[in-house]
Amino acid sequence: MRPPKVAIDLRLAGHRTGGIARYANDLYAALRALPDLSVTAIQSRTGTPTDDAVRFRTPPHHRLERYSIAVEMALSRKRFDVYHATDFIAPRIPRTATVATVHDLAFMQRPEDLEKSSLDYYEQISAARRWTDAWITPSQWTAENLSERFNIDPGAITVIQHGIPLNLQRQPIVSRADRGGYILAVGTIEPRKRYDLLLDGLAVMVDRPRLEVAGKPGWNSETTERRLENTDGVTWRRNVDDVTLRELYRNAYAVVVPSHTEGFGFAALEAMACGTPVISSNQGALQEVTELAALVAEGDDPHSWAGAIERIYDDEQLWNELSVFGQRRAQEFSWSRAARETADIYDHLAGH
Repeated sequence: MRPPKVAIDLRLAGHRTGGIARYANDLYAALRALPDLSVTAIQSRTGTPTDDAVRFRTPPHHRLERYSIAVEMALSRKRFDVYHATDFIAPRIPRTATVATVHDLAFMQRPEDLEKSSLDYYEQISAARRWTDAWITPSQWTAENLSERFNIDPGAITVIQHGIPLNLQRQPIVSRADRGGYILAVGTIEPRKRYDLLLDGLAVMVDRPRLEVAGKPGWNSETTERRLENTDGVTWRRNVDDVTLRELYRNAYAVVVPSHTEGFGFAALEAMACGTPVISSNQGALQEVTELAALVAEGDDPHSWAGAIERIYDDEQLWNELSVFGQRRAQEFSWSRAARETADIYDHLAGH
């Protein structure tokens, strides 16, 4: 029996580097390492193509891509058993099974945090469910929300957790005494990441630590950007390469993740992989990822965040426990496992 022929959508990776783009790239690399699987990248005409990529003109998040992708696929004369839409919306392609990865449902839970064009794109899930054969989510929290909000059979949804980037695996832990003394926040500057809550928490602290922020400007973030630029003790790094980010993680005293609708939580996982204690919100899928290996700050109260930050600095035993337990928890996540579980879905859809 021949291996299933799979097309995986990497178009977003030609325009962005973090989040969904990182997921698509890392999963694709792990899939390529599997035997008995033929996988081809679908890429934008921007960026550097892989050797066997199929390049499409349709940009990511196009309002008509569920139709135009099918047209481009027909024009390419390529035939695939399965098309994997890594960015929420699967196109309708004749004689091709489709699987879509839905990363979160922030567009329904916090619609005010997104641009109208983004809302219009994500809301196409309602139509795409009619022809999407299988769904992948990175957390049980997202799976349950997807099933409930769109009346999708839970049996059609598979939870496949993300992995750790290769450059963050098996990192030696920097001792507490040798850390840089700063706290770190990572992610696009946008309302759902709640940087303002973090800044408000720091503002009520008497002995506030330095804050390093690594994240590109996002949508509706002008006020937050001004605060990051004008608050004493805050350094905002807009463009950070993987090597620099790894060192920021490894040398941070703690990583703070105040987001309220994370469908997974890359920043928390990456911090734990480096043995850096995590302070996270109690919302979204963050506790599903961290389990008991993070200090949780409750709700939207700045004083709760200030108290959690102070505790991580004052309690050496807690810091050491979170460092060790966090790295141990992070080792449970791998892209090779995610690839194998994803390939099982391809096999099923291809009738193997």
